[in-house]
Amino acid sequence: MLACCGLHECGHITAMLLCSCKPTELTLYGGGIRLSSPHRLNSFAKDAFILASGCAVNFLLAFAGCITSGRLTFFVQTNLLLGGFNLLPVGFLDGGRLIDLMLAPGKAKAVKAVFALLVAALAVTAMVFGGISPSLLCVLCFMCMSIFAS
Repeated sequence: MLACCGLHECGHITAMLLCSCKPTELTLYGGGIRLSSPHRLNSFAKDAFILASGCAVNFLLAFAGCITSGRLTFFVQTNLLLGGFNLLPVGFLDGGRLIDLMLAPGKAKAVKAVFALLVAALAVTAMVFGGISPSLLCVLCFMCMSIFAS
């Protein structure tokens, strides 16, 4: 799993270097890995390319793994989960930052809030009809904290 995370970040680093933007800081923390650069590129296309490149690497690796093995191995599943999770419109995940890049601040916050409400509705439905996944509760808490922190 850590290898998949590392390859995800390598996708961002490669895209940054292709856009002549050198990363200045790599931070490892409990929530994952964060790359920093001194400034935005002031180019929507380049910023979007850099943000989307990590997930693109995960999806390409999952596709290649599925083609070579012919089945959904742990490696394929991990890359699909990691790429999909990072595209969620939440806080500082790639999807949240893409939403911030594409929409005005008020609209971006509204999209994130609607998504959090949908996940909350899913959590309530899961509690009523059987059981709730602890990971779903963690995602919901993370989303709420990131929405109210911004």
